[in-house]
Amino acid sequence: MKIELRSINYSAALSQETSAYTADIYIDGELAFHARNQGTGGADFYHQVGRWTEAEVNAWLKDNRPPRCLGDIACDHDLEIEVSDLLVRAVEGRRLKRLLRTNLLTIEREQVYQYPLRKRPLDTILRAVLATNPDAIAVNGAGDEVFARALEILLRSQGLDHWK
Repeated sequence: MKIELRSINYSAALSQETSAYTADIYIDGELAFHARNQGTGGADFYHQVGRWTEAEVNAWLKDNRPPRCLGDIACDHDLEIEVSDLLVRAVEGRRLKRLLRTNLLTIEREQVYQYPLRKRPLDTILRAVLATNPDAIAVNGAGDEVFARALEILLRSQGLDHWK
């Protein structure tokens, strides 16, 4: 069962205790639910529009994903946890893409570094970085695999890599 979020609308300004968002949940390429959270600390709301029920999805996730540990408490993986993980990944991915517009991003020693361009050509900044660290890998223009690696490093550094 492949679960993905599409049509994500996230609002940092409205997110108080939880993430304020709306999204469509697709399962195996078919629209399954409309999801939303108002950001005030309540649970996510799911409106079923496909053939799967929330109970069926929760049962599959419980059987196929490891439990999530929140401090001393272990929770079964359910749709709310899955959506939360996918939402964090999408929001951080967008943030990383925005940074690419005005910064050179590199992977150095398994960390992501950003160097502001400040209206200077990307090649000039990249040459300067490579002169001091020839092992640096530029994320800008490098392709999906390098971008995915940078995103994983970023999420891991923030303690958000628990959905592997």
